[in-house]
Amino acid sequence: MTAAAAARPVLILLALFAALFAAAPAPAQPNPETAAAIRQAMVKVRAFVAGEARTARTLGTEREGTGIVIDADGLIVTIGYVILEAMGVEITDHRGRAMRAEIVGYDADTGFGLLRATEPLDVRPAPMGRAARLAEGERVTLVAAGEDGAQPAIVVQRREFAGYWEYLLEEAVFVSPPHPRWAGAGLFTADGRLVAIGSLLVGQVAPGMPVPGNMMIPIDLLRPILGDLLALGRMATPSRPWLGVNVQEAPTGVVITRVQQETPAERAGLRPGDVVVGVAGEPVRNVADFYRKLWSKGDAGVAIGLEVVASTGTRQVTVTSGDRRRYMRTGQSY
Repeated sequence: MTAAAAARPVLILLALFAALFAAAPAPAQPNPETAAAIRQAMVKVRAFVAGEARTARTLGTEREGTGIVIDADGLIVTIGYVILEAMGVEITDHRGRAMRAEIVGYDADTGFGLLRATEPLDVRPAPMGRAARLAEGERVTLVAAGEDGAQPAIVVQRREFAGYWEYLLEEAVFVSPPHPRWAGAGLFTADGRLVAIGSLLVGQVAPGMPVPGNMMIPIDLLRPILGDLLALGRMATPSRPWLGVNVQEAPTGVVITRVQQETPAERAGLRPGDVVVGVAGEPVRNVADFYRKLWSKGDAGVAIGLEVVASTGTRQVTVTSGDRRRYMRTGQSY
């Protein structure tokens, strides 16, 4: 990386704080009419999950987030982990009306979840833009459900994101400052177009910079899979190989920090503290490389050889991968 490229996030953040705390109103924010249209497309999402659900211990049995209406028939996009394994979902619209919502679909690869209101919402859907057109330093607005849900932010970077839960985005959107209600919040451009959905609070919006922000999932990723989610509740393509581990970077390879119960990893004898240094004879450089090598070996169900280093020495482990879709105890809507 050149010195100029490394310094760019610093300059962007300096511009961020100069702009957001200046006395003069910041330009490039939605006008009042556009801002009002955005607010009425937002809904509060509450999901209720059984105690025996796979994700109950880590994500809770009652979850809240924001959803955004994206069509005239009450289709709502949100962050998928809010509704994952939910038995029931309730939404509250901008008028304060609470109603039931049906789970339409969930995609673990992108992280999107879809709902549909069971009653007419009578709102103008949020138009979708393209996150790929966002520029570093661009002024944007983060919007969560509620009267006080909008706040200005700035695009710091678009870059790869590798999550510890076997999750990888080729190009996520990182913005700062973070929204306090980031789960499912919408990222909007100045012309009122939805370009990303809030996923995480991160401590660093750029590598090596301890400045917090939000990681957002580009709405561009929803378009190619929308038809499958509407028709099937999931992707029609075969599932990727899945192990059921949490991992993080290690000096060499990746270290397993958690092994989920009743998963391929547990059945193969993998344990927290094991360091995976190879996949099918190929060295593992980092978390993203680990996932790409796993997924390149075939569809869910394929047997994958891992080279594992532990305190007892190095061993070869063969894991018969699983299907994450079948592992989750999904709701009754699909």
